[in-house]
Amino acid sequence: MLIGQQDASFYLFGSRSQQTGSVRSDVDILIFSESTSAAQAQVLWELEAYLDVFVAERGVARSLINGSTIRAADDEDLVQLLGAIQLTQAGAWMESAEGFRWQTVLADRNPAATDANLFELYDANPEAAADILVVTALTEEYRAVVDALEGTVSGPNQLLSVRDRHGAEWRVSVRNLNEMGSISAALETQWEILRSKARHVVLVGICAGIPSRSELLDVVLPSSIVYYESSKVTPGGIQAAPHVARCDDGIRTAISTMSDEAFKSSIEVGRIHAEGEVMGCGEKVVASAEFRRQLELQHRKLVAIDMESYGVVRAAAMSGRTATVIKAVCDMADEAKGNSHHAEARAAAARCFVGALRGGAFPL
Repeated sequence: MLIGQQDASFYLFGSRSQQTGSVRSDVDILIFSESTSAAQAQVLWELEAYLDVFVAERGVARSLINGSTIRAADDEDLVQLLGAIQLTQAGAWMESAEGFRWQTVLADRNPAATDANLFELYDANPEAAADILVVTALTEEYRAVVDALEGTVSGPNQLLSVRDRHGAEWRVSVRNLNEMGSISAALETQWEILRSKARHVVLVGICAGIPSRSELLDVVLPSSIVYYESSKVTPGGIQAAPHVARCDDGIRTAISTMSDEAFKSSIEVGRIHAEGEVMGCGEKVVASAEFRRQLELQHRKLVAIDMESYGVVRAAAMSGRTATVIKAVCDMADEAKGNSHHAEARAAAARCFVGALRGGAFPL
């Protein structure tokens, strides 16, 4: 069998199961199987364009071909929602489904897969498909994330598998931008979303803190990002006109409420800021206490500053993806700015992400 074990259960749904389709309709298959791989999806993708195979887990059916999803309360509700007809049980074909054993398709056609729009089909490649896209601005941050995921660094991209506490398997694509700044981060993130079709986007790395509001090695998960570079130039001077982008509240809250001591101890930091704080984002490396104080006066909930978060969050929002920022404080954006705490900070942020993922903070 190309997919799953001999005892996997296969269902037919869509127009073919309702017998309302034509030879031009795709063949929608729902599979309940313990494991599937990108390699198997690639074989199907190349073998027959009409097959759109969905793998079900905890009420969520995800297409192996383009990553589109169908959601229900649980697996039983999913079958009812789809009106799916069971084809096999314990590896054996069911007599009641004999009439659906053979499906006729129109030769030399390439039908659009179920629930997929043009965006989903763009540059579709099952080998690159991921559930979570992790973006880092610096090579050192990238290495920290791959290390926390127990992977091996090779090239600017890694695709790794992680299981959460519920037993669900997550495909994590880690992308090293190797460039600072919000504009480049937005462009690269948009491209990686197109390539991986990831449902969740996470920015992991280091940031500067705000004295009295955050401390060295604190981990910051902001609820919103303020892009402070935007302004209006008038005869009377420059007027600030910041733009704001929102992070995903559900994931941030899930991480903030994790009380498991193993999670806290694995991060090895002082505090986790995830109670509605704000992160400032700009295109400049800030090493001036005076400039930092100006930002503090403008935004009373500001706890940290970075250079990429706004672009990453905006790119995710425009693509309909969740966005989460996880950054650890490495300096205080003043004249004492240096690299002495970079290694500890980037490792703390990476461990926080992996701990949250394994702890089930990300929804299917």
